[in-house]
Amino acid sequence: MARKKQRVLQHIMEDQSYEIIKSQIPKHWVIREFNRPDYGIDLVIELFEMIDENVAETLGEFIYVQVKSINDLDIKQETIYEVGNVAKGVWIENRKSWTKLEVVKYPFDTNSIFTIQSLGGSVPVILFVVDLKSREVYFICLNDYIDKIILPKNPNYGEQGSLTINIPVLNKLSSQDISNNALKFYGKRAKLLAAFSKFSFQKNEIQHILGYKEYPIWTYRDEIEKGKTYEKNEVKTQLLYFISQIEGLDIWEHKEWQVLPQAKQQLISVRELLEKEEFHWETVRDKVIVLWHQLTNLGTMYEDLCREWFLPKFISLLTSYPTTPKIFTKE
Repeated sequence: MARKKQRVLQHIMEDQSYEIIKSQIPKHWVIREFNRPDYGIDLVIELFEMIDENVAETLGEFIYVQVKSINDLDIKQETIYEVGNVAKGVWIENRKSWTKLEVVKYPFDTNSIFTIQSLGGSVPVILFVVDLKSREVYFICLNDYIDKIILPKNPNYGEQGSLTINIPVLNKLSSQDISNNALKFYGKRAKLLAAFSKFSFQKNEIQHILGYKEYPIWTYRDEIEKGKTYEKNEVKTQLLYFISQIEGLDIWEHKEWQVLPQAKQQLISVRELLEKEEFHWETVRDKVIVLWHQLTNLGTMYEDLCREWFLPKFISLLTSYPTTPKIFTKE
């Protein structure tokens, strides 16, 4: 018997989820559906900032979102142990220090996890789990979860059909002091990584023109330019040019990571010294060396600490949220 076209429950739940998400992100941000059919990305969120009460301006920042809808959310309390730095070694828990955390437990297929892993860490892919009953949306950055939890704990995860993703209950879109901070930081990721690359290049060039090395390595460039020296005015011109390339980056105004506006002030201070008619060269030289060491160290801090933020991990709970958890210890 012939029947009319039908609308399946999955599509109804999907539309409900999108409506809930749209109601909980800033009104001046733009949500676009992505891919039909999708292969891991459902939505793209473009971030804007208000420049006056009537106009919002694009930041050129994007967050990629995979949306999952559920009617019966599974929330449990987990014991979170202190863990060593997984950027430097395998997952090792300190069972003498722990805290308790409520998490949303969501089963996720490993094909999707591997697809997101293949994107690398520069494209932020966020999982939104939408509880249709409570109208709450829980989020987690899958790139960071893969690199900081899954791979250190279970490098052979691909042999399984699925993994359970634990999302801190604290990570709710409705908790705007947390979610807006997190989403804006994820949106800034591509700009931050580009800046870290620029800082590293500039530091290498500054070491060369100032004639100092951090490591006893003799390169081909050292060989072909052996004995070459640079006049102070030439060095000054180069340094001011480097500063002009990075001083206008909009990463500096991201106050959610306080070291960024602090670094901007140090950059301005060095520029102002270089622009003076007369200055003590050795003092400025030392300030330049220290400043670019600090700038390149931002990339280290980002990988070491910032990519831990908003994950169900001990260090994250100490650094990501307005209040710190109760810590339990034993001798």
